[in-house]
Amino acid sequence: MAVPLLLLCLQAAAEEVVVVGGEDGYRPYETLDNRGRPVGFNIDLMRAIAEAGDFEVRFELGEWDEMRDALATGRIDVLGMFVSPRRENTVDFARPHVIVHHRIFIPSGGTPIARIEDLEGRQVIVQRRAYSHEYLLQHHPDIELTLVDSDTEGLELLAGGEHDAALLTEHRGRYTLERQNIENLAVSGPPVLPVEYALAVKQGNDELLDRLNEGLDQVMSSGEFDRIYARWLRPFEEEEQATSRTVMVTLIIVALLAALALVWLSRRLLVYRREIHAARQQLAYLREHDTLTGLLSRHALERRIDELCRNPGSGEHSLLNINVDQFRLVNERLGHAQADKLLQRLAHRLKALLPIHAEIARLGADEFAVLLTDTDQESARESGHEMISDLASRPLSDGDDHQSVTLSIGLVTFSDGEDSIERILRRADCACVAAKEDGGNQIHAWHPEDQRLAEKYGELGWVHRIQSALNEGRMLLYWQSIVPTSEPPYRTNSIEILIRMQSEDPDEATITAAQFMPAAERYFMTAQIDRWVVSSVLGWMENNPAVVEMLERVNINLSGRSLGDARFLNFLDRRTREHARLLPKLCIEVTETALISNIEAARELLERLHRSGCRIALDDFGTGVSSMNYLRQLPVDYLKIDGSFVHGIDRDPEAFEFISEVNRLGHAMGKITVAECVESESLAQCLMRADVDYMQGYLIDYPQPLDDLESHLSSQRSTASKRS
Repeated sequence: MAVPLLLLCLQAAAEEVVVVGGEDGYRPYETLDNRGRPVGFNIDLMRAIAEAGDFEVRFELGEWDEMRDALATGRIDVLGMFVSPRRENTVDFARPHVIVHHRIFIPSGGTPIARIEDLEGRQVIVQRRAYSHEYLLQHHPDIELTLVDSDTEGLELLAGGEHDAALLTEHRGRYTLERQNIENLAVSGPPVLPVEYALAVKQGNDELLDRLNEGLDQVMSSGEFDRIYARWLRPFEEEEQATSRTVMVTLIIVALLAALALVWLSRRLLVYRREIHAARQQLAYLREHDTLTGLLSRHALERRIDELCRNPGSGEHSLLNINVDQFRLVNERLGHAQADKLLQRLAHRLKALLPIHAEIARLGADEFAVLLTDTDQESARESGHEMISDLASRPLSDGDDHQSVTLSIGLVTFSDGEDSIERILRRADCACVAAKEDGGNQIHAWHPEDQRLAEKYGELGWVHRIQSALNEGRMLLYWQSIVPTSEPPYRTNSIEILIRMQSEDPDEATITAAQFMPAAERYFMTAQIDRWVVSSVLGWMENNPAVVEMLERVNINLSGRSLGDARFLNFLDRRTREHARLLPKLCIEVTETALISNIEAARELLERLHRSGCRIALDDFGTGVSSMNYLRQLPVDYLKIDGSFVHGIDRDPEAFEFISEVNRLGHAMGKITVAECVESESLAQCLMRADVDYMQGYLIDYPQPLDDLESHLSSQRSTASKRS
């Protein structure tokens, strides 16, 4: 009986069907063709995901309201929709795969409307229960809305002349204008209301959600997603542009045939501007969100807290600093990929447990924060206890794998106008340290005595030590070689400047940056340290022109907080103008996350430095949020491949293929690649095979005091002369 039973189970598994819903007539995303078959972008995408995940799909299309209700009742399993905080309270979203813009449609010849704010006081058409409907109800309740069941109905109603505007998605709106041959309407102003589009499932269906995410990852990495996009969306975009071109060319021929060249240039400029706009939209989203979990970024949370601090009368608020207990051991046991999935499931769980108004951010690898506005300490404490008890009773699950996770939570309550963001973050961190020191899996609220506990056990004691070292001249400059990837002997081509701290006891070993920089970053001291580094390095370069002449570049690291600090940027601007002749020898290193989070503030200065000959290096490449689409547009010359990707490439073929692909992409964008943390000859050989340009690490040399650099370079030059 065992064999037939097994065959029956296998057959049942093979026949598993996921029911996918959609809105009939929602072209080019989903509709029924003239034979009643489902077709469109979403249809092909779900079929590809199902094939990658080895499950069957069945499609059910109908009215939008009907499909929303069908998902809630469980009649369908999956429904594509726009992501919004309100919807996240009722459904769970897979990772977003498209960003869609909305457009304002008006009667031809009507008053132009460029912004959503300009819709105030007008009669505006939106689709019932669409994202635009929910958004306007929440953020612009004074706009007079007329609700319709479809884009087609909305545009036909607008064409009747009784309404001022319609707010609809760009693809659907333009598609309807063209297919219905509606000629008395126009698109007004630039794209507005960018919103993510994702696959939604009923809340709590974690197993299906994970399968959708895994399938989507495979479809994207295989290139199938691009092919589906090209089939359904890109032809429409090209067709849309072609219509504009036809009108333009007709007018130009009537005026002057010779102006065709100008039309072509105008078209290219328009395409370029659209690409820039899209890249900026993506950049804005990435600056505000953590790419792994979709939660807010540290940058976004800190800005929100700062707004509350500067807004008298906003009330009492609470901040929870959350740290995953023993996450380093979890990482070692599961590996990076599975640990990342665990963090994603944890983020999803926290969002489900917390109040609707909670603002959740991921601050670091295993660190989260929750901002609860208009919430007193007791209510915030209840939220913290609910998270801890829920994780204790329901471990995070991935199929048959159940992972128990505990949290240490620090709680601080603050009032508007009474606290600074620095003080709030320090207190929350100290309270979290206290929770960890007490054994973890608990919540600890800030009170004044925590100051002593933090100084004894936490990082706060570093604040005084760092400040004293800066005041007393005990900060030291070290250097490490950056060399071309080649056979030994290795020749120092450029150097990276590193910082050390001399202990108060001169007989003790110097203190590495890894020991004190996390505290400096956490307690807002990095800009002060970076000022010292910039001034000291530029002064050293001025005083040692012969040594600098033997180098191609001198690399300086800048922190993310410094890039976002207007006062530091003004300081850097002044100092680099004073030492302008040194810029062709200077390279500024910033991390991916730091650059993306602060690019709007720092772009102008970085571009000026770049034009003056200074080079820009993206440090720890691969660990942040870079997108190839906009990386080409940033003033970046070098990509420094993070050491975590270098380790093991001499033993693991997949790791080697990965770093080769990263290097190939870097070269395709015209960037120079540098591998970090090269510690063995076998790693260097692999990097040569992968065609990486430069490398640095303990194989070449250990960091040394800057005063020793001249003798090293002179010895290197002397050795080279003897060989020649």
